[in-house]
Amino acid sequence: MGADIDVGIIGAGPAGLTAGIYLARAGVSHRIYEPAAPGGMVFMIHQVENYPGFPEGISGPELASRMEAQARRLGSEIVQVEIKKVSKTSNGFLLQRADGKKDLCRAVIVATGCKPRRLGIKGEQEFYGRGVSYCATCDGAFFKNEDVAVIGGGDSAVQEALYLAGICRKVYIVHRRDQLRAGKLLQKKAMEKENIELVWNAIPEEVIGDTQVKGIRLRDKMTGKERKLEVSGVFVYVGMEPTTEPIKELVKISDDGFILAGEDTKTSHQGIFAIGDVRKKSTRQIVSAVADGCNSARAVEEFFLTSK
Repeated sequence: MGADIDVGIIGAGPAGLTAGIYLARAGVSHRIYEPAAPGGMVFMIHQVENYPGFPEGISGPELASRMEAQARRLGSEIVQVEIKKVSKTSNGFLLQRADGKKDLCRAVIVATGCKPRRLGIKGEQEFYGRGVSYCATCDGAFFKNEDVAVIGGGDSAVQEALYLAGICRKVYIVHRRDQLRAGKLLQKKAMEKENIELVWNAIPEEVIGDTQVKGIRLRDKMTGKERKLEVSGVFVYVGMEPTTEPIKELVKISDDGFILAGEDTKTSHQGIFAIGDVRKKSTRQIVSAVADGCNSARAVEEFFLTSK
């Protein structure tokens, strides 16, 4: 049985969409699979200020929309469905879709990205969607003129705290250390916001509430003392976990869960390529994801040439 398409791209973030753009221009048949909105995590970022070509910055949803539109215009087919599992066949790969269909392809580009890491504390799961969120851009409007807490100290945490500061009465940035990990410019902006307060050396212990979040219990890392922060929303930004479930049986995975692949995006399994945040690498930025997408398209073309 012949392949339905040459390449199956799993994930429509910047990496996957870029791979689609380059494959379309090369005349390689492909299909991009994405269960959520195209754009991946970029769609959830309020403002992107470090992507070249946008001196005033650009909103995440707009950048994602532009990338999607470009891929579609050039001929990429984007299907809103999850790929549950990838299996090897005699002449390619079988993609098992969540809608029950199965697609055959000659090569696979894995662009599944990452998902937000959970705190793992009491009340987090219970109040998810009732005050606990992992996306300020998605849910911030529900907390207009209210007090909220942002958990984390990296770029994402501070970016989203700045966004929430324009909506909420008060924003607490809760961080387990005594200094932020975010870039200096973001730190400066946060420090200058009158309605942002930094809570240092604080470890979240429990999300508190009844039908909705009412607060969060914190423990001071230095003194061991506990305090309750009265907030109606808790936004969690404590890192990301790679999404490798559909492919993990076929490729080598690092100790921390990322797919092992070089800058050429080749994995341990011939015909499978890993790009974007799911790939083990030093930087996880939009621009590096886009570079991965380009590299994977070139690698796929080389693979087809040498495997004939």
